[in-house]
Amino acid sequence: TYNSILEKEWSKYHKLKYSITVNSCTSALHVAFLSIGCKVGDEVLVPSLTPVMTANAIIFTGATPVFVDVDEDTFLMDSKDLERKITKKSKAILLVHMYGGINNSKIFKKISKKNSLLIVEDCAESLGAKDENGVIAGTMGDIACWSFQGAKHLTCGAVSYTHLRAHET
Repeated sequence: TYNSILEKEWSKYHKLKYSITVNSCTSALHVAFLSIGCKVGDEVLVPSLTPVMTANAIIFTGATPVFVDVDEDTFLMDSKDLERKITKKSKAILLVHMYGGINNSKIFKKISKKNSLLIVEDCAESLGAKDENGVIAGTMGDIACWSFQGAKHLTCGAVSYTHLRAHET
Protein backbone atom coordinates (compact mmCIF):
# COMPACT_ATOMS: atom_id res chain seq x y z
CA THR A 1 0.00 0.00 0.00
CA TYR A 2 1.01 3.62 -0.36
CA ASN A 3 1.07 4.02 3.42
CA SER A 4 3.62 1.21 3.69
CA ILE A 5 5.79 2.83 1.03
CA LEU A 6 5.57 6.20 2.79
CA GLU A 7 6.43 4.65 6.18
CA LYS A 8 9.46 2.87 4.72
CA GLU A 9 10.79 5.89 2.84
CA TRP A 10 10.07 8.24 5.78
CA SER A 11 12.08 5.98 8.10
CA LYS A 12 14.93 5.83 5.61
CA TYR A 13 15.04 9.63 5.16
CA HIS A 14 15.06 10.29 8.92
CA LYS A 15 17.26 7.27 9.75
CA LEU A 16 14.56 5.92 12.07
CA LYS A 17 13.76 2.30 12.73
CA TYR A 18 9.98 2.67 12.50
CA SER A 19 7.34 5.01 11.12
CA ILE A 20 3.58 4.58 11.18
CA THR A 21 0.88 6.63 9.53
CA VAL A 22 -2.35 7.80 11.17
CA ASN A 23 -5.05 10.24 10.06
CA SER A 24 -3.63 13.45 11.58
CA CYS A 25 -0.83 14.91 13.68
CA THR A 26 -3.30 15.36 16.54
CA SER A 27 -3.96 11.61 16.45
CA ALA A 28 -0.24 10.93 16.17
CA LEU A 29 0.42 13.04 19.27
CA HIS A 30 -2.42 11.32 21.13
CA VAL A 31 -0.97 7.90 20.24
CA ALA A 32 2.51 9.12 21.25
CA PHE A 33 1.33 10.24 24.69
CA LEU A 34 -0.65 7.03 25.23
CA SER A 35 2.37 4.95 24.19
CA ILE A 36 4.58 6.59 26.83
CA GLY A 37 1.92 5.99 29.46
CA CYS A 38 0.51 9.50 30.02
CA LYS A 39 -2.47 9.40 32.36
CA VAL A 40 -4.38 11.36 34.98
CA GLY A 41 -1.92 12.97 37.38
CA ASP A 42 0.87 13.31 34.79
CA GLU A 43 2.05 16.61 33.35
CA VAL A 44 3.44 17.29 29.89
CA LEU A 45 5.43 20.49 29.35
CA VAL A 46 4.33 22.26 26.18
CA PRO A 47 5.22 25.65 24.68
CA SER A 48 2.67 28.39 25.24
CA LEU A 49 2.78 29.38 21.56
CA THR A 50 1.35 26.34 19.84
CA PRO A 51 -1.84 25.22 18.12
CA VAL A 52 -4.52 24.05 20.56
CA MET A 53 -4.34 20.51 19.15
CA THR A 54 -1.07 19.85 20.96
CA ALA A 55 -2.67 20.54 24.35
CA ASN A 56 -5.78 18.59 23.33
CA ALA A 57 -3.70 15.50 22.56
CA ILE A 58 -2.32 15.67 26.10
CA ILE A 59 -5.75 16.24 27.65
CA PHE A 60 -7.18 13.25 25.71
CA THR A 61 -4.91 10.98 27.81
CA GLY A 62 -6.06 12.51 31.11
CA ALA A 63 -2.70 14.23 31.62
CA THR A 64 -2.34 17.98 32.12
CA PRO A 65 -0.53 20.33 29.75
CA VAL A 66 1.81 22.73 31.56
CA PHE A 67 2.53 25.77 29.41
CA VAL A 68 6.12 26.97 29.14
CA ASP A 69 7.10 30.43 27.87
CA VAL A 70 8.68 30.74 24.45
CA ASP A 71 11.82 32.54 23.41
CA GLU A 72 10.88 35.89 21.88
CA ASP A 73 13.44 35.54 19.09
CA THR A 74 12.70 31.98 17.96
CA PHE A 75 9.10 31.42 19.17
CA LEU A 76 10.33 28.03 20.43
CA MET A 77 10.20 26.71 24.00
CA ASP A 78 12.34 28.66 26.47
CA SER A 79 14.69 26.21 28.19
CA LYS A 80 15.06 28.32 31.34
CA ASP A 81 11.30 28.54 31.90
CA LEU A 82 11.05 24.82 31.14
CA GLU A 83 13.43 24.01 33.98
CA ARG A 84 11.38 26.17 36.37
CA LYS A 85 8.16 24.33 35.47
CA ILE A 86 9.39 20.74 35.90
CA THR A 87 7.76 18.96 38.87
CA LYS A 88 7.57 15.42 40.22
CA LYS A 89 4.43 15.00 38.08
CA SER A 90 6.26 15.87 34.84
CA LYS A 91 6.28 12.94 32.43
CA ALA A 92 7.40 14.44 29.12
CA ILE A 93 8.41 17.51 27.18
CA LEU A 94 6.55 18.28 23.97
CA LEU A 95 8.88 20.20 21.68
CA VAL A 96 6.88 21.97 18.98
CA HIS A 97 9.20 22.98 16.17
CA MET A 98 7.59 26.06 14.60
CA TYR A 99 7.85 27.99 11.33
CA GLY A 100 10.75 25.87 10.08
CA GLY A 101 12.67 26.43 13.32
CA ILE A 102 13.78 23.58 15.55
CA ASN A 103 14.58 23.45 19.26
CA ASN A 104 18.25 23.01 20.24
CA SER A 105 18.79 19.26 20.62
CA LYS A 106 21.74 19.47 23.04
CA ILE A 107 19.95 21.77 25.48
CA PHE A 108 16.65 19.90 25.58
CA LYS A 109 18.18 16.41 25.61
CA LYS A 110 20.35 17.46 28.57
CA ILE A 111 17.28 18.77 30.46
CA SER A 112 15.25 15.65 29.66
CA LYS A 113 18.03 13.29 30.74
CA LYS A 114 18.69 15.22 33.97
CA ASN A 115 14.99 15.02 34.90
CA SER A 116 14.17 11.57 33.45
CA LEU A 117 11.64 13.03 31.02
CA LEU A 118 10.72 11.73 27.60
CA ILE A 119 10.76 14.03 24.58
CA VAL A 120 7.91 14.03 22.06
CA GLU A 121 8.49 16.18 18.98
CA ASP A 122 5.77 17.89 16.95
CA CYS A 123 7.50 18.43 13.62
CA ALA A 124 4.40 19.46 11.66
CA GLU A 125 5.95 22.79 10.66
CA SER A 126 9.60 21.79 10.33
CA LEU A 127 10.00 18.99 7.82
CA GLY A 128 13.71 18.60 7.09
CA ALA A 129 14.77 21.44 9.41
CA LYS A 130 18.02 21.11 11.36
CA ASP A 131 19.06 22.73 14.61
CA GLU A 132 22.37 24.53 15.18
CA ASN A 133 23.97 21.14 15.95
CA GLY A 134 22.93 19.64 12.60
CA VAL A 135 20.23 17.44 14.17
CA ILE A 136 17.20 17.00 11.91
CA ALA A 137 13.69 17.57 13.28
CA GLY A 138 12.18 14.33 14.49
CA THR A 139 15.41 12.60 15.45
CA MET A 140 16.27 14.13 18.84
CA GLY A 141 13.38 12.85 20.90
CA ASP A 142 11.79 9.56 21.85
CA ILE A 143 8.79 9.96 19.52
CA ALA A 144 8.23 12.40 16.65
CA CYS A 145 5.05 13.37 14.83
CA TRP A 146 4.51 15.14 11.51
CA SER A 147 1.56 16.42 9.54
CA PHE A 148 0.62 16.35 5.87
CA GLN A 149 -2.33 18.70 6.34
CA GLY A 150 -2.86 21.09 3.44
CA ALA A 151 -1.06 24.07 5.02
CA LYS A 152 2.11 22.14 5.88
CA HIS A 153 5.39 21.86 3.93
CA LEU A 154 4.45 18.54 2.32
CA THR A 155 0.88 17.43 1.74
CA CYS A 156 -0.64 14.14 0.65
CA GLY A 157 -3.56 11.77 1.11
CA ALA A 158 -7.18 12.81 1.49
CA VAL A 159 -6.40 16.48 1.95
CA SER A 160 -4.64 16.68 -1.41
CA TYR A 161 -7.18 14.42 -3.08
CA THR A 162 -10.09 16.51 -1.86
CA HIS A 163 -8.35 19.65 -3.09
CA LEU A 164 -7.76 18.13 -6.54
CA ARG A 165 -11.33 16.80 -6.83
CA ALA A 166 -12.72 20.27 -6.10
CA HIS A 167 -10.88 21.58 -9.16
CA GLU A 168 -11.98 18.72 -11.47
CA THR A 169 -15.68 19.62 -11.32
